[in-house]
Amino acid sequence: MLPAKIRTHITKLHQKKYRNLYNEFIVEGLKGIEEAINKNAEVIFLVFENDFFDKNKNFVSIVEKKGIPIHIINKNEINKIKTTTTYPGVSAVVKTTFFKLDDLIDTKQPILAFDQINDPGNLGTIIRTAEWFDVNNILLSENSVDPYNDKCVRSTMGSIFTSKLFISDNILDSLTKLKQEGYKIILLDMSGQDIDLLKPKKKSVYLFGSESHGIRSSLEKIVDMRYTIPRKGNTESLNVSIATGILLSKLK
Repeated sequence: MLPAKIRTHITKLHQKKYRNLYNEFIVEGLKGIEEAINKNAEVIFLVFENDFFDKNKNFVSIVEKKGIPIHIINKNEINKIKTTTTYPGVSAVVKTTFFKLDDLIDTKQPILAFDQINDPGNLGTIIRTAEWFDVNNILLSENSVDPYNDKCVRSTMGSIFTSKLFISDNILDSLTKLKQEGYKIILLDMSGQDIDLLKPKKKSVYLFGSESHGIRSSLEKIVDMRYTIPRKGNTESLNVSIATGILLSKLK
């Protein structure tokens, strides 16, 4: 049986205020937890459903060798802690790794920046897609969705442990500092040059706004260049995660 203290702690982490308070978040599913362990994230403890525990002895052995505490629960207890309709058999509580803007600058690699992105599934897909293209610097504006939201974490499929995520208190100030460091601010919107004309440079920030409103007006003044993905059909806009994937495919 799961100790009441552990169960209460897990359920608190379903809320952003407690994730921020404890600097911890929940990862559900074998793939994401394996990535956390492989990337040397600080895994606080794991919770196994008893059948899953019995069927995954190799993974259990790895966890035990790492010295990570294990709790085993039965099906009746799962509903008290799960974040998904169907529990994937194992979950973990992981310590949050925080990055500063300087951590992104130090890589001298492109940065993906998002002004007020609000869909956790979109953000998770972006993080996963960015890892595919080996672009792991991600800057989020204030008032963006929490990247440690359970839906976002699931959508990353473990890529959240590769990304350098910086959540800005003031994206205008952050972008201004990046310009001072020699970065060009490149906006992706509907009124720029054809994206096929883009000539990628490492010290570039690729800025995306929300699908419905674009970037806020205060950011317009620091944009150096604009590019667009040409539209051939009649839809009004591209999903921001799809647009990010198309951009990343151009960064050779």
